[in-house]
Amino acid sequence: FIFATAMKMMNAGNSRLHFVILICGALLSNNSCCGLSTSTCILKSSSFIPRSPTYASLVGHTPNSFASSSNSMPTSTSLQVFPNDNYDDRQRGNGGSGRSSGSTNNDQIIARNNARLCVKSFLTQRSIQSFSYLLAECRDPHSGKWIEDFLGLQNLGNYHGTGAFDVSRYPTWDSVLLDMMRQPNDKMIVSAKRRGRGHGGWSKNNPYLEERWVEFPIDIRPASLVQRLLPVRQQLALEFQKDLQIVKIVDSMIMDSYFTKVKEDPESDHAFDRISVAILSNFTEFQESGSSPFRRGNFDLLYNLCTQASTHRLLREFKAEGKVREVSFLWLRRFYGERVKDFFDGDQPFGKADDFIDALLRTPPSLIDMDGGRSVGLTDPLMMAERIISIRSEIADEWIELMGEVKEDHLRLNDVLMRVMMGKALESDFESSVDPPPVDDVFGAFE
Repeated sequence: FIFATAMKMMNAGNSRLHFVILICGALLSNNSCCGLSTSTCILKSSSFIPRSPTYASLVGHTPNSFASSSNSMPTSTSLQVFPNDNYDDRQRGNGGSGRSSGSTNNDQIIARNNARLCVKSFLTQRSIQSFSYLLAECRDPHSGKWIEDFLGLQNLGNYHGTGAFDVSRYPTWDSVLLDMMRQPNDKMIVSAKRRGRGHGGWSKNNPYLEERWVEFPIDIRPASLVQRLLPVRQQLALEFQKDLQIVKIVDSMIMDSYFTKVKEDPESDHAFDRISVAILSNFTEFQESGSSPFRRGNFDLLYNLCTQASTHRLLREFKAEGKVREVSFLWLRRFYGERVKDFFDGDQPFGKADDFIDALLRTPPSLIDMDGGRSVGLTDPLMMAERIISIRSEIADEWIELMGEVKEDHLRLNDVLMRVMMGKALESDFESSVDPPPVDDVFGAFE
């Protein structure tokens, strides 16, 4: 029927292009081609040897955009909390011979935490996750499987969290992409089951006939994958700029909502109205262009990462002010450290950023012992919540500027890509042009 219809179109004066389009459309609308059932295609073997996963197995929340799966998901790179008070940037010097080994370890942890909170690295993570989803939608799950094996992260698409990559292995946002480019072309062997048990469609219900499988190779070109991934990363950067504007809008409304609830509805389940997702939905509904597949999930995680970064910055400020804020510093460090795994690390449900602020607002003032019990200090959680919200807006402004740099960041990567695809790349081309996050950045080793 398809062939006859196409021939009629050609006899009526249509070009051969219409014939090709019709045939391709028919094949794509069917789940089988040449007797092969694509729903039963499996990866049988690959010449690529995946690296050992560096993350523990985890079964947790799965966003609605993904189907549930029993496969293991990556856990986020954990941040560390120091038990001591050595957080002052002025005490670390500039790396002279007089620095102690403890201070060096302190610097390493601070640099690691800064890399963990880097918004450009988070952008790379979500770009890879979105790209894997698009590959599956375009009937190329094999490339997505290769990426997961290369990263040592299984079921990456189902992971809803920040810090999926090992920052010790990939300390900068472009290091994972450069490492992928460095890989040689690969080949996967896919085994697909033919339709029916019988031969030519006969005796398909005969239990004595074995299922028939056919194997065919699929080429994997890592440099080409990176080339296709960069436009996805560019689109997400533009969306992040708009989403960070929404973060600022939400921040300007939270405290008003909190005080209104205290007066009118003190028994409410939430300390303030959760309006971030509603504002995002209204914004995306009237925008001219479409959104990426995981726009809502990206916004939630960006909101979460911005909240975490603002908490780090506030701790740095408290420490820099010395004795004046010592009570606030000790209390917030303990409050934050006890809740890192519940609100920020690993696979998380939606809305954890608001839950953290909510928990802080609902915590009453308290007295804590100082100087070994010789004195006491009064904490003010409400003031800390207000400062975290205010700092979060400042960080949002900074990150908006960083997202504006993404297009320029891709220029060097495209230059390396051209060299790789022409077979002229040098080892020096794969060195990251981005300096690792400094140890004296605005964030600290509190997590």
